[in-house]
Amino acid sequence: MLELLFLLLPVSVAYGWVMGKHSAKKELKQQQATMNSALTSSVSLLLNNKEEQAFDQLIKYLDGTPSSIDNYLTMAQLFRKKGEIDKAISIHEGLLKTEHLDIPKPKQETIQLELAQDFLSAGMLERALFNLEPLFKNDRANDALTLALHIYEQTREWDEGVELFTTIPNGKISADNRQLVSHFYCEIADKSESLKTKKQLYKKALKVNSGCTRSLVSLAKLYMSSNHKHKSREYIISILDNEPSFAPALFNIAPECFVDEFEQTAWLYWLIKDKNITSVTAHNRMAEYIVKEKGLESGRKYIIEHLQHVPSVRGFAKLIELEREFMSNSHFDQLLSLINRYIELKPNYECKSCGFSSNHFTWRCSACNSWQTMKPLTGLDGI
Repeated sequence: MLELLFLLLPVSVAYGWVMGKHSAKKELKQQQATMNSALTSSVSLLLNNKEEQAFDQLIKYLDGTPSSIDNYLTMAQLFRKKGEIDKAISIHEGLLKTEHLDIPKPKQETIQLELAQDFLSAGMLERALFNLEPLFKNDRANDALTLALHIYEQTREWDEGVELFTTIPNGKISADNRQLVSHFYCEIADKSESLKTKKQLYKKALKVNSGCTRSLVSLAKLYMSSNHKHKSREYIISILDNEPSFAPALFNIAPECFVDEFEQTAWLYWLIKDKNITSVTAHNRMAEYIVKEKGLESGRKYIIEHLQHVPSVRGFAKLIELEREFMSNSHFDQLLSLINRYIELKPNYECKSCGFSSNHFTWRCSACNSWQTMKPLTGLDGI
């Protein structure tokens, strides 16, 4: 009899486990059904612009766990993406005001940030800034700064953006925000009438973001205008040392930085040989120097060799110029006119962020509003 009891014991344990699991599953299904009903009812109320009732309905069925708060935040984000900003605002404001949920401080800060984003999306910029203010002194300072800077960027309040930036501890500021603020400094400098103030502001931009090409170019132009060629040359070399592909955008000022043609040629040689620059403009200029020093045939050979490695319309146009003595005037003029017409219709710069192209260089892309993403075009139509 005792042996039989030992045999039945595992069976009874197994039976109890199975029944317990079945009961747990049944209870879970009931909870899920109740939750689904609550969510369906709440979404219906939200869609019918009854935000307060919808929020109260959800509060009854969701507890104060992080996962339930995430459910609210996800729902609010969905409404914001759909353009129903008022519903997103209602959810976020409800979360901040409710006493039924015990929301941890980091989550409260996230909700505050999301609410500011709601107001920003709705074009209510002052309310967005008001909601960001409490976040500038905590762990979400950089995220709050990002939103605030984009607001000041929209309103073109560069001074306010810079002032706010200086109040945030350096260790909390991201590289992206530093880059943005460096352009704020440049915008302020561009409008200043004082040469001294301009230099100070461009240098502040560099201090904030050492990779601010815009400030380097601006300083190079300023020193050139005051006939400090040596200083101007230092800035240009610094630009090309970090970003050789930017060279075509500098050909309108760079040659003036050098004392004579020999220095200009040495600079081009440095770009082509040491920096491996493929800019058509650089190679066309080098061909012109070679023609002066070694004759037409040497210049032709140089351009042909470059075209074999990097085919380009502008390079071909230079070759046509050098072939003039082998063509009739009418043939030459017609051919060169067609090529130049083609070149005029093609853009010179392209945004590396969104692909927008333009004939005119700007520090801010007109399409996606990204800063310092417009680069000289490369390839067959490159410059």
